[in-house]
Amino acid sequence: MKANTARLTLSRIFRFGALAVIVIGAQAQAPQQVHDELRAMLKTVTEAMNSRNIDAMAPLFHSRFSITTVDQQVFTNLDAFKTYFNSLFTGDKPPLKSITFNPTADALTEFVDENIGFVHGASTDTYVFTDGDTRVMTSRWTATLYKDNGKWKILNVHIGANLFDNPVITALKSWIYKVGVGAGVAGGLLGFVLGRLTRRRPA
Repeated sequence: MKANTARLTLSRIFRFGALAVIVIGAQAQAPQQVHDELRAMLKTVTEAMNSRNIDAMAPLFHSRFSITTVDQQVFTNLDAFKTYFNSLFTGDKPPLKSITFNPTADALTEFVDENIGFVHGASTDTYVFTDGDTRVMTSRWTATLYKDNGKWKILNVHIGANLFDNPVITALKSWIYKVGVGAGVAGGLLGFVLGRLTRRRPA
């Protein structure tokens, strides 16, 4: 009797395990149309950033989101992010003329369940300075996505760069000495530019 009970228990365990594998496999293999939708989102964000049309990507973000920029500032409001981003190209002697982003994903989006996914990749970005200098920097990024009322939305984006091998910071220092007059003025300008790129603005 005990042997029969043990065999029945093992059989149920095996059936449950097989069912779990099937369910997990179904979740991992999202329909092609989902991946196409997510690729379209990445394209929209890229075009919006490259054209400095931040408003164009507003519909892609969830009502509650966060953006961590390459200089490690955190934004939870798109208007604040827009002000920060535009400040890099406008105002008195802005350091940058343009940035061209070229993000690519390492692999297809992975799904925790049918409503939550995450993806990571790299971006080879071209920075054009107002003095004509051009530098290319590769950054890493991760994003978390959430399906809200049938539409995928961005919950979180985090961007990071190599602090020890950063051609953009090197170019900034060179730019400072080109536009500055004397070591004192150059030092002041360096603080001004790096402050604009690194200080935390209210979200």
